[in-house]
Amino acid sequence: MGAGQDEAVRVGITPAGTLSLVRGHYREVLRRLESTFPAGPEPACLHPALVWAATRTPPGSGADPAYLAELGRALASAGLMPPLEHLTPDGSSSFPDWCRWGTDQLLADIRRTRGTDDADFGAPDLTEGIAHLEAAREILRRVWPEAALETDLLIRVIVYVQGGAFRSATLRQTFGAIYLGTSSVESTPAAFEALLHETGHHALYLRNFFATFVTNGDVVISHPLRPDPRPVAGAVHAAHVLARMAYGLTRWAAEPMAPPEVTARRDEALRRLRGTITALEPAAEWTDEGRRYFDGLLRWEKELTATHLP
Repeated sequence: MGAGQDEAVRVGITPAGTLSLVRGHYREVLRRLESTFPAGPEPACLHPALVWAATRTPPGSGADPAYLAELGRALASAGLMPPLEHLTPDGSSSFPDWCRWGTDQLLADIRRTRGTDDADFGAPDLTEGIAHLEAAREILRRVWPEAALETDLLIRVIVYVQGGAFRSATLRQTFGAIYLGTSSVESTPAAFEALLHETGHHALYLRNFFATFVTNGDVVISHPLRPDPRPVAGAVHAAHVLARMAYGLTRWAAEPMAPPEVTARRDEALRRLRGTITALEPAAEWTDEGRRYFDGLLRWEKELTATHLP
C-alpha cells in the first residue's frame, strides 16, 4: 500500500502521506477545470478559488475567468506553499466570488440552526487576531511539526468574520480556506486550537476523496460539537478534529511554560471526543477502510484519555 493509501485511513500525519494525498487531489481539481481554465502556466498548488470553480456545475461556471487567469499566473510561480492570505468580508468588489459564496453558506447555516436574523458578517479588526494566529503557527511548528506542515500544505486563505456566536468553519467546496470568528483568535491557545480544528476538517475531507469510511453517512445523530443533530458523516468529522485538537494541545501542554488555558482546552477536547465516539459506536456502519480508520481513532482516544483525564 502506498503512502497516500496508508494516509487515507490514518488519524495521524506523515509528511510523505499528506503530500501524496494533496498531489492526487490537485490533479483531480485541474482535470475538472481543463476545459475552462485559461491557458498559461499550470498553478503550482491548490487554492480555494480553483476548488470552488471545479465543484461548480458545470465546472468553472460562476467563476470570474480574469480572476482565475490572474490567480493561475500567481500560483504558477508561488511554489507548493505560498504565504497565507488574510481576508475579511468588507463588501468591496475585490472580495472574491468564492469567498462571498462561502460566507453566504455559513450565514444560511447559522440562520437555519440557530434562528438568528443576523444581516451579514462584519469585518473584525485583524491586528490582534493575526498576531495570535501567527504565534499559534510558530508553536505548532515547534510542538507538532507534521501538523504544521499539513496546515502549510492545505490552508491557503484565512477568512476572518465577526458575527454573533460564529466560531470557525471549513467548507468542502472552498477547500483551502478556513473561516474564523473573533472568538477563535482571541488568544494564542484559541488560535492554536482553531488551526488544529479546521485543518483537521481539511485532512478528513482530503482522506475522503480517496476512501469512504461509512455507508450510512446521512443518518442523523447527535454529537457534542453541535447543538442540532447532524449526519453520521458529520460526527466522524467531529471525532477526527477533536482527536487532532486533543493531541496537539497535549503536546503544547507538556511544555513548562504552557498557559493553563492549553490544559483546559485539551481536557475539554478529550471529554467531547469521548462523547462523540460514544455516539458513533452504535450508529456508524463502517467500510473496511473506515474500520481501520476508526480503530486507530479509538487507540488515540484511549491513550490520551488514560493519561490526562481522571
